[in-house]
Amino acid sequence: MTASPDSGILAATVARRFYVDGDSKLQIAEDLSISRFRVARLLDYAVANNIVRFTITAPLSHNLELAELIRKRFGYRQVIVIDAPEDENNPTALRQRVGTAAAQLLSETVTDRDVLGIGWGRTMSAMARELVDLAACTVVQLGGMVGSVSENSLELVRRVSEVGGGRAYPLFVPLIVPDEATAAGLRSQPGVQSATQRFSEITVAAAAVGSWQPADSQMRDALAPADRDRLTQMGVVTEVLASPLTREGILVPDLEKRAIALDYAGLVRIPHLILVAAGAHKADAVHAAKLGGLGDTLVTDRSLARALLKLG
Repeated sequence: MTASPDSGILAATVARRFYVDGDSKLQIAEDLSISRFRVARLLDYAVANNIVRFTITAPLSHNLELAELIRKRFGYRQVIVIDAPEDENNPTALRQRVGTAAAQLLSETVTDRDVLGIGWGRTMSAMARELVDLAACTVVQLGGMVGSVSENSLELVRRVSEVGGGRAYPLFVPLIVPDEATAAGLRSQPGVQSATQRFSEITVAAAAVGSWQPADSQMRDALAPADRDRLTQMGVVTEVLASPLTREGILVPDLEKRAIALDYAGLVRIPHLILVAAGAHKADAVHAAKLGGLGDTLVTDRSLARALLKLG
């Protein structure tokens, strides 16, 4: 649009009504006796010529610049980075901060049409504790029980579904069993199938990223020492749910055969998979998960984000 005093005045009028007063383009067009297309062009002109200037103010704890660097570098759809330097040497407090951010994200994005999958872990437990508002969506447990009584996946699903009031599909079975035959028998039970049959319907899921090197994983801790040693020797550095991955993001599939959980292929298919992780020591784990194609959204903290940038 050619600049002129008249167009500048009209653009300012249109911009104020649209951005400040909240009037629709149609209403503005009718009131000013111009077309909706001219309203749109005037708004573009106002932005291009600094008649309108946007200021985006995030909560003080959110590091937008670092989040955008991570998003662009690794190809995430969305990244939330919490600035919490005072908590970086306090794992419990740091998990609480990241969990709170994940809870806010779920509150803002999940609708009553979604089917929400919930994983487990200490940061996920913090998320569930901080969740105060959620649409009345269906909630599905992504894997059997692992971890402490207060932090296992069954308890997390109970908390999350209570907040939203939607129907819950729990799994009253262990995450990992001794052999494939036992796993197959459990998967055939009606109560288990009630949940697992919903796996393909999941539209949004939140899951933690477990670290194996260094060790910070509830699933790893629950395995027999022989299993831990074998998988470590095979190069496993991370797991999401019951899917172990190498540093290159390659699936080590044998554990999935003994797991009652959504498998790797199912994880990849979820339209909106939110990964939560706290602490710089999990950078290798998060990097491997991303190389493995897991997660379009990352919720993390400053220390992990900075460590991740050094890897990418």
